[in-house]
This record gives sequence, structure tokens and C-alpha cells, in this order.
Amino acid sequence: MATVKDVAKLAGVGSGTVSRYISGTGSVSRKSAEKIARAIEQLNYRPNSMARSLSSRRSDLIGVWVPSLEGPYYHMMIRTIESALRLHGKHMILANAEDAQSNEDRLAHLDYLINRDCDGILISSSLQSEFELAKYAEKFPNVVVINHHTEELVGRSFSIDHDLGGRLAARHLVELGHTRVATITGRLSAQDARERHHAFLDEMAKLGHPVAPERIIEGAFSYAGGEQAVAALLASGADYSAVFCGNDKVAMVLIAELHKRGISVPGDVSIIGYDDVEFTPYTAPALSTIHAPIEEMSQSACHQLLNLTYGLELPYQEHFEPSLSVRQSTGPFRS
Repeated sequence: MATVKDVAKLAGVGSGTVSRYISGTGSVSRKSAEKIARAIEQLNYRPNSMARSLSSRRSDLIGVWVPSLEGPYYHMMIRTIESALRLHGKHMILANAEDAQSNEDRLAHLDYLINRDCDGILISSSLQSEFELAKYAEKFPNVVVINHHTEELVGRSFSIDHDLGGRLAARHLVELGHTRVATITGRLSAQDARERHHAFLDEMAKLGHPVAPERIIEGAFSYAGGEQAVAALLASGADYSAVFCGNDKVAMVLIAELHKRGISVPGDVSIIGYDDVEFTPYTAPALSTIHAPIEEMSQSACHQLLNLTYGLELPYQEHFEPSLSVRQSTGPFRS
């Protein structure tokens, strides 16, 4: 069975450095942390978790709060976080607030993670207010927030430039000659959905093609919400040649429904989504979308939480830019 000395020898560091890394007490350089993590994995080293917990008063547990587990977006996020934690000898407790009926219910899931003695908590939320998030950070300092930008938590909030994402979608459709464009949004009470939607409308107006109110449908980032919003759009009688969907799930629902009605994509209607989740190359046709760097953002947030909680020095960045992924669901306007 491998020992601390074996890990130290393979990593090329001192035994004290390995002990600090394992216990989470004291600082460890990024380079040393990466070497130790690789050595632990290679040797299949398993420290005595009870002794470690008693000596360091650490549980080596990181709480992860998500508003839902539906769809590939959260699957990609959770998989990335779990992998980063495992690499550094930590474990994850997941709180899924999908069944929450109120804001109090959602906050109760955070209390659950605190009461489970988590060393740190990663919150994925675009619904909580900056005040609520800052209040929790006061109560429990080892907190980082993902997919939510707030000036109240500098160094602890990680976000994607959804304003740029909305503008990229507008520019792409207009460059293809589409001037009558509809949009299905996410829930506009959510920061990310609101930012991309407002930017899309603003960019369309700047390009000389404002989106008429009857072409705007507020939806939700779920399959059920997508079905309702798609039904509302198709029943509206609005005239459009392209649709910007607030996320890829809604875009997939729309493509499927148009196909049932014999409407060609992109021959009759071009469709662009948002997120670029795993299934987008495999829809029929393959979905053009705004690529949101979900996995990079998730890993960076996890790195900083490990830094704050265990004194590591892992690399991270707070802000990420989306990009345009052009596939087959968008094409030139045909009169």
C-alpha cells in the first residue's frame, strides 16, 4: 500500500508538502499540486480519511448546488466539476433544487450543503439575487458562483459574456439575409437568459431589423417549457424566416415540431440555438448555435474554490467569451 513518502518521492516534493496538500492546510504551489495529484492517482494512494478529517477539521467534501439535472448542460458541468475534484482528492455532494417551489426552498438546499459539513460550495444559479449570494458568502466564505456575474463576489463569480452571445446570433442571421426574425427566450427572471435576449434585440435593432413584439415568445430552458413556447410561436401567426432560441433544447424541440409539419430547416426556416451542448452536431440538421464554454467555466470555478478552501494555487479565470458554431440549421434567406 502506497504511503505519503511514496507519493512525495514520485512527485519530487517533500513529505510535508504532500501532507499539506492532503489536509488542505497551508499553501501548495500549482506546480506541486499538479504533481502530487498525478502521483496520488498513479499510485492509487488512499489516505486515512478519518484521521485526516480529525487532524485538519476538513471533510474533503465540496457541495455543488444546481437548479436542475435536466439535459446535457448540467451533465457537462457536473462531470467537469467531479473530475476536477477527484484529481485533487476531493468528493462532491450534489444538491438538486429542481423540485423547489419557492426561493426559500432553493435556499434550503444551500443550508443542506452547509449542514453536511462541506468545506466549500459551488453554486450554479442565474436566479438568485446578488444580495442573496453575497449574504451566503458572508455566512459561508468558501463559496463560488458559476454562470452568474456579480460585482459583490469579485474573484468568486464565474460567467460567460451572454451579451456578446446574443449579438453573435443576431449578426449571423442578418448576414444570411434574414430580416424577419423570431425569438424564443428562456425565463427572463434569470440573468443569463435576460442578458442574451436583450443583447439580441438590441443588435437586431442596430442592424436595422428590430424584432416585432409578436415574434418574441418567453419560454424556459427545459423540454416542457420549450414545447409550450414552440406551440405558442407556431400558433401566433407571426411571419419569420429565422428563429433564435435561447438554448439548444428549445431549438431541438422547434426543429422536431417543424419537421412534423413538413417545414424545412433551413430551407423554409433557419434556426440557431445557444450553449453548444453535446447533442448539437447530431440533430437533423446539425444545429448552428452559440458556443458557451461551459466546461472551461466549470473547471475554472472549481479550481478557484479549491484555492480558497484548501490553499492551492490552481489557474483560473472569471470571464469567458462565447463563439459562433455554424452548422446546417441556418442558411441564406430564400424569398
